[in-house]
Amino acid sequence: MSLRFKFCYAAGICLLVALAVWSDRQDDCGPFPDWRTSPYVLPYPVGTTYYLNQGNCSTGGHHGPYKYAYDFAMPIGTTVTAVRAGVVAEIRMKFRNGQAGEGESNWIKIRHADGTIAAYSHLTENGALVKIGDRVVAGQPIGLSGNSGNTGGLPHLHFHLCPCSEPVDCGTLPVTFCNTEANPHGLQAGRSYTALPYGAGGSAGK
Repeated sequence: MSLRFKFCYAAGICLLVALAVWSDRQDDCGPFPDWRTSPYVLPYPVGTTYYLNQGNCSTGGHHGPYKYAYDFAMPIGTTVTAVRAGVVAEIRMKFRNGQAGEGESNWIKIRHADGTIAAYSHLTENGALVKIGDRVVAGQPIGLSGNSGNTGGLPHLHFHLCPCSEPVDCGTLPVTFCNTEANPHGLQAGRSYTALPYGAGGSAGK
């Protein structure tokens, strides 16, 4: 084995190790805020239960700037509620269910008192129950779920929290929810979560 071959082999091994470490860091999740004192409630009415199809840091669409996003499987027309009090900042409602383009999702974005913005995406056409400038409280109905945009054919609500309007510019933030079972590491994909009365697990809507 020549010295050159040994050098290239060693360099290749080092590169693979470095890539593995980098990949692990990209997929790391957390730290997550204490769910018991979280100001956020689940984005659907108290007493209802929905299945989390995709959680944080997945190999699907929730990686990179979208790593802290949640997908709740919901029939078209399901009531979506505000996770926290705020002001409606943006609305887009022009796409039909079944339009599957990456940029063809209907959404509502709500800005909170701390400047963060919650996005509720894949809503049904003309499914907004609020208008820009409206003040909302936690648990208030804001829209109807749908199947617009890149949903993979599964009607669902995509939710994420962001320090700016678009995750590609600033990434997403880890979120826990106070009105369901313990979720110290965020909600876990493959499980269903029931929205409990506010105050059951924390202090919603601050």
